[in-house]
Amino acid sequence: MNTKKPSPKLSTIALATATACMALSSSPAVYAQSKDPASETQTLNRVTVTGSNIKRTDLETSQPLLVLNKDEIKASGALTVGDVLANLSSNDRSAISDLGGANSWASGASGVSLRNLGTGGTLTLLNGRRLSSYGFADGLQLNFTNIDAIPANIIERVEVLKDGASAIYGSDAIGGVINVITVKDFTGVGLQLSAQRNLKKSFLDADQQASVTVGHGNLATDGFNAYAHLEVYKRGSYKDSAVRDLLPEWYLEQNPARGQRSAGSFPGNYTGSYPADYKDPALAGTRINTPAPGCAPENLIGGVCQYDYWKDSDARPATKRVTLLAGARFTINKDLSAFAEFQGADIQADYYTNIPRSNPGSVSTWYDSLKGELQSFTDPRLPANHPNNPYGFPIGLNYRFVDHPDMFKNIGASRDFRLLAGVEGSAWGWDFDGAVGMMRSHATQRQHLYKDRFGYEEAITSGAYKFGQTNPRELLEKMFPEMGSSGTYTQQFADAKGSREIGRLIGGPIMLALGGELRHETFEHRSMDNILQARIVGFSGVDISGKRDVGALFGEVNLPFTKQIEATLALRGDKVFDGFGAVTPKMQLAWRPMRELMLRGTVTQGFRAPSLPETGNGGASWFNNGYVDPKRCDTAKSMQAVLKTGNASDKLDATEVYNSGCSVSFPSAITPNSNLKPESSNNFSFGIVTQPMDNVSFTLDYYSIKRRDEIGTRDVNEVLANEDANPSLLPRDAVSARDKDLAKRVKELSGKDIAFAVGSVRSLGLQYQNMNKTKVSGLDLDLRSRWKLGAWGQLDAGIEANYQIEARYWDTTAQDYTENRVGYRGTPRLHAIYKINWGMADWKLGARLNQYSGTRLSAADWDSNNSIEGCADRDVAEADCRIKPWLSTDLWLQYSGFKNFILSANLLNAFDQKPLVELRPGSSLPLGGRVLKLNLEARF
Repeated sequence: MNTKKPSPKLSTIALATATACMALSSSPAVYAQSKDPASETQTLNRVTVTGSNIKRTDLETSQPLLVLNKDEIKASGALTVGDVLANLSSNDRSAISDLGGANSWASGASGVSLRNLGTGGTLTLLNGRRLSSYGFADGLQLNFTNIDAIPANIIERVEVLKDGASAIYGSDAIGGVINVITVKDFTGVGLQLSAQRNLKKSFLDADQQASVTVGHGNLATDGFNAYAHLEVYKRGSYKDSAVRDLLPEWYLEQNPARGQRSAGSFPGNYTGSYPADYKDPALAGTRINTPAPGCAPENLIGGVCQYDYWKDSDARPATKRVTLLAGARFTINKDLSAFAEFQGADIQADYYTNIPRSNPGSVSTWYDSLKGELQSFTDPRLPANHPNNPYGFPIGLNYRFVDHPDMFKNIGASRDFRLLAGVEGSAWGWDFDGAVGMMRSHATQRQHLYKDRFGYEEAITSGAYKFGQTNPRELLEKMFPEMGSSGTYTQQFADAKGSREIGRLIGGPIMLALGGELRHETFEHRSMDNILQARIVGFSGVDISGKRDVGALFGEVNLPFTKQIEATLALRGDKVFDGFGAVTPKMQLAWRPMRELMLRGTVTQGFRAPSLPETGNGGASWFNNGYVDPKRCDTAKSMQAVLKTGNASDKLDATEVYNSGCSVSFPSAITPNSNLKPESSNNFSFGIVTQPMDNVSFTLDYYSIKRRDEIGTRDVNEVLANEDANPSLLPRDAVSARDKDLAKRVKELSGKDIAFAVGSVRSLGLQYQNMNKTKVSGLDLDLRSRWKLGAWGQLDAGIEANYQIEARYWDTTAQDYTENRVGYRGTPRLHAIYKINWGMADWKLGARLNQYSGTRLSAADWDSNNSIEGCADRDVAEADCRIKPWLSTDLWLQYSGFKNFILSANLLNAFDQKPLVELRPGSSLPLGGRVLKLNLEARF
């Protein structure tokens, strides 16, 4: 075999390195098999595309690249790009998802995280160039790419570079790079229809997708090709109450609120106490908890009018996505061509929430971001002269505002686009590529849910709101006005790069690549005025803006010292014109002692530039929800146990008191920091690539990433656990009247003095700092084989696996790394995907096994509620204080024997693997079931 390598063309280089820079020797070459009919021997010929799963000794260079082709994507049953990336073994699934958008600052968007490094450590590209960051920041901090804005049905393949690559791509490429590569040209008309349903209950996974692709022109004969692809995706929704009967008993035991109703009902319950000086001494000082007239008999339970609030909220929110990708290529002459590309998306996700209720006497606290001070609001009682008050003294009415239930939803919407145009070709010995473009993402979040402190109180106390009746929507909109925020990210860019041979060594040509890029970025995220004016009770505001100009220069040289030893050196410098800069080097080395074996290694640095929300102007505040307060939780549990022995009202109070200590909420305020420096990392990888047989290849790579100067704030759980060391971070209110009232009732029931020693947390004030570190390491395995079966077709089989060795994070209080989180909840040691596909004539059949190793039930040492001791306190046996291993099987069948049509079906979780038992409060809904997906493709 002739092993002499010709000079790689720019198209090869751009493809392999995702065109963010020129990575000449790192571009994986593909070797196509051509058969000599006389000798029946196989010759490997070098071609300039990636994607082969076999003959990979020379395909794999000194960095690990995973390629998912069309068939693998189809076999996975993925409907969306999010589904495609969720099937990666290196995806830790911790990134933001639009499924949780009701409680997210970035509603309606999804990100991706590799190596447990978050959205800020993972770079996502489309056809080799960056996409717009989403109009909102993840957690109000990180600019990230919304993968939901990428159409799925036009994907040619997905390349996952599982290595640090900031020296090639710039910021964010610390844990890896995902390059979604779409069809480059298309002729004719293509249609695709997909639908899936859960075979257990059809509404559980009721998703649909449709797309149309049209194209015209042949680049070789006509000198041009233009195409457009339009895709529509719709996700079905269902309510929390719809799945109640599907939930196993263990889940309801761990999440008792799922089976409870609320005293905040329609037409409500009067609540309070007779005055101490009441005219009837027998009633003086006694409690009142009496249903209002008109409560439906089926809702009158235990003498309390109750309401099923689970029927209003979404367990699975609906979304509609329209995505567009269009492109064109034109031949200018034999050495030069022009291209243009447009990507756009229009997305809306609807999150129906609980209908709001009154909670008389309760105090809400939130942060006024304009004045920089805390605000409070006491939910009003009915005045003595109120038409709905039969008592003659102020009384509370626990009430649910059911007048117009459809208005109470959170709508997260966005419109994104990226437009670019450029040229590529060859001249003066250089292969070059350059483009200019612009991109924008505008996101909005709107909802009616929270109270206007003035409009609400006026409507209640004046009698304008008629309890027990259907009031005009205009009145409800004054009490619960539209509120939310808007965010916009924009970027204009220009880039250029070129490569050429500059000499020769024993192993072949020395290749040099040089390039640069310029970017102008802006970001703004601002809450509506009623929020910033602190009119909206309990909801804090955001007002962040920033802009910057960034320039980058990069170079790379490939040095084939011998036919067996090859090195690649890269260096990139990024600079904000009036701010920070970063210089990142990279060195790759490959040694091929024989055709069947290669050893490879990479040493590099990475960086993440501080985001505009982290360094810009303004600030943000929000509520932290569902945290354990170590100074109140044990007391709350003891009070809960007593109240559970009381009447129906006491049992509802038991949940309230538990939440007041073991699932607490309080505001945080955070400000940007213009003096932040970039996060940086040291990355090391070493791997072996072997091809023991012509049709079998095996790669095993070790990786180690140490990230430092991470930008963040103190972890909330960490601050709570170490309150005495930093008391100024957590000011507390005094013990509230409600706390004392509950303690009084506990003593009535038990005779015991059980009361809170401290009040609730008032707030948490923070600023972004370079303060954290992370260490992760592990192994990536990729085994692939292809077996020719003669008349019986072809069989492909393989394993893709990630084995985590270490995941440690920085404890700012102890000034040391935390315990190794591998093996704790959310960080399984092993995630493996076993693949087998068989094809013969018009048929294809495949299977995928998805495996996760078991973990502890606790997420970390701070998660004392789910530790062995915490489980014992909750009457969970030690053997059950774990999450067991998981193995599910997906099947795929395709038939292409019809003219112009292809039919396929996926059966996900084909053997009906039961949901994992996770004996803790707050775990995801264990619904399970088989899912059937049907797909029809047509091409004309």
